[in-house]
Amino acid sequence: MGETKSIVQKAIEMGDFTTLVDAAKKLGLDKKFDTDGPYTIFAPLEKAFETIPDSVIDEAFDDPDYLMDVINYHIVEGKYMISDLMEINSLNALNGKELEITTDGNVKVNGITIEKEDIECSNGIIHAISDILIP
Repeated sequence: MGETKSIVQKAIEMGDFTTLVDAAKKLGLDKKFDTDGPYTIFAPLEKAFETIPDSVIDEAFDDPDYLMDVINYHIVEGKYMISDLMEINSLNALNGKELEITTDGNVKVNGITIEKEDIECSNGIIHAISDILIP
């Protein structure tokens, strides 16, 4: 049976995506990704932000256009399970840019490893990644 929590609810519940959720809320995307879909989110784990100085994160949060571009680079329309990703070479992100999908025993997005896969939600799927995708 499918998960009953939305992408946003699941991300908050897991607690592994605090900065990503904060960015989505700042842009008002939390409402969109709470109901619309299906979407596949390549969500950076919180540890991906630990090496970035707070001032750099604050600058990104103060630039809504840049922040929107970065957030939308982590999201694709449709629901792609890990088994689906193993069969394709690329996906188009919501910001219009291409994400490269590779497999070397692990599935990677732009060379970044998917650490937690197939986190099912009512309106899509989350794959937790180890780093931030930069458009």
